[in-house]
Amino acid sequence: MTPPSREDDARRDALALRSVPGVGDVAACRLVDAHAGPEGALAAAAPADAAARRGVAADQLAAAARAGMWVRWRDEAEYPARLRELADPPLVVFCRGLAAAADPPAVAIVGTRQPSAYGLRVAAALARQCAGAGVTVVSGLAQGIDGAAHRAALEVGGRTVAVLGTGIDVAYPRGHRALQERIGADGLLVSELPPGETGHSGTFPRRNRLIAALADVTVVVEAGERSGALITADHAVELGRTVAVVPNAIDAVTARGSNALLKSGAEPLVDVADVLHLLRVTTSPVAGPSLDGDAARCWDALRAGSGSVDDVALRAGLSAREAAAVLSRLEVDGLVAFDLLGIARPLVPVR
Repeated sequence: MTPPSREDDARRDALALRSVPGVGDVAACRLVDAHAGPEGALAAAAPADAAARRGVAADQLAAAARAGMWVRWRDEAEYPARLRELADPPLVVFCRGLAAAADPPAVAIVGTRQPSAYGLRVAAALARQCAGAGVTVVSGLAQGIDGAAHRAALEVGGRTVAVLGTGIDVAYPRGHRALQERIGADGLLVSELPPGETGHSGTFPRRNRLIAALADVTVVVEAGERSGALITADHAVELGRTVAVVPNAIDAVTARGSNALLKSGAEPLVDVADVLHLLRVTTSPVAGPSLDGDAARCWDALRAGSGSVDDVALRAGLSAREAAAVLSRLEVDGLVAFDLLGIARPLVPVR
């Protein structure tokens, strides 16, 4: 058996320190700084039962390893660097997946768990546009807007990070089990909770600060007056990051919170490409492959002024479903972009 390394011991002690009653993230970080590391901090905070707490922490780390997770404490290289900018960064994070998935630039796309069809469509369009341009899409894996953003990023082969309010080995919501597994394989799952933790009403709002910290820009697509997405926006403002909002109908109950953010000075998004402008990301599309068949007919329809799927289908002699499939392929190839109303436009000339 390989003996524990210094890094292993530091992770164990940091996790044990975090279990001491009354020692939150702020106090834990201060103790670590004052005592030159987790070992001294744990001895100072729990002199009577430090050994027992180390034992529990060691078991949690072993369970994490068996579940394919990797664990880092605040001062380690692979700890997500942007989390250190928080006033209360988690002393320890549990992760599964690719550390590089959290690299900037990044956008948080968040919103209600019960969105309208418009909200779902826009969330997916924003995520596809950003992920296709090399921007990491960060969200919270919740039903609704979060799930739509994660799926769309994966659909175009982009990077996505899901920040959980449970342990990484807990599927929540249950309907997102397959999505959670895919993100763990192709993106990155992040949690400050150890394996087996099912979370509670307080862990989900707290994970929102991590979502905001990991992103350069937080986009609230659609959010009611009590939506957790508004908490994410508040944390983004505290961090000095940009908050953007997708405008919605003034009588839409699911958008009262997000519309109110516009009155508070959030950036309005009137086009999918606006997000890339806020991120200062420029795309340099190159001419795609020569087109023929259905793709050529759809392209000609776009160049002639058609934009909606129905218009393109009519001009190209295709069904709406066939036209939508072709336009989606052209979008992935970087030849077509959709605005927030689902209208397609050509991006580059064809060779």
